[in-house]
Amino acid sequence: MADQIPQTTLGRTGLAVTRLGTGGAYCESADGYRTALDSGVNYMDTARAYRDGDDEKVIGEAIQGRRHELILATKTAQRDAEGARRDLETSLRLLKTDYIDIYQLHHLHTEEERNRALAADGALEAVQKAREEGLIRFIGVTGHDWEQIQHAVATGFFDTVLCWYNCAMKEPESTVFPEARKHNTGVVIMNASRNDKLFDGEGAPAEEQFYRYVLSHESVGLTIMGLRNVPRFRRIAAALSDRYTLTPEEQAEIEAYGARMRADGKL
Repeated sequence: MADQIPQTTLGRTGLAVTRLGTGGAYCESADGYRTALDSGVNYMDTARAYRDGDDEKVIGEAIQGRRHELILATKTAQRDAEGARRDLETSLRLLKTDYIDIYQLHHLHTEEERNRALAADGALEAVQKAREEGLIRFIGVTGHDWEQIQHAVATGFFDTVLCWYNCAMKEPESTVFPEARKHNTGVVIMNASRNDKLFDGEGAPAEEQFYRYVLSHESVGLTIMGLRNVPRFRRIAAALSDRYTLTPEEQAEIEAYGARMRADGKL
């Protein structure tokens, strides 16, 4: 096992989370997820849609006997109450658990979808009811469009938000993050390496630097990493256990690198 990965409190949830967690969709084996968990992380993110449900099934196998150690997050892409409830019940069955720590409305990427999900008889209503029943503990929102996610966080309904952020894509600093601070919404980051594309540029910093970069921002609770490469995940977990922030000089260097990669159209 790695040295202790630093933890933080995830916004108003009060949950103690490791600064690194696993992202879903890319690992096809329970052993792969178990190996990642053995790195010392306690946060797992998946979704009803990932690999047509197989991701939740595999994670359900991987966490048997250790569910109590974990903060487990999944998502529904349904916008109506009935569909969201159906997704939740399926997720609970496949994950082999009787509750979800963070249940997220997946990819609210247009105003129309947000309005539908937040309307009467929308997905949010079903999720709020499930929280009252103890089937979920907290409610999150996710998406790739920073402005739309900013509007969702601004409603105050969501305990957590999951969005893209990295050294080349700094838009959340002026959209999502300020709104999250107003509501003490816990911020979870995906795409710290832009699906590993940032690893491959000329003069690229060390892999762990991209994760240290996002964790250096005061608004960020944790970052998740998809398990495309489990040995890489373990290396980065070990590096973050040693140090999880950048010096000002390192930050300037990695931002310049990210700007070059984005300007060159490589992301």
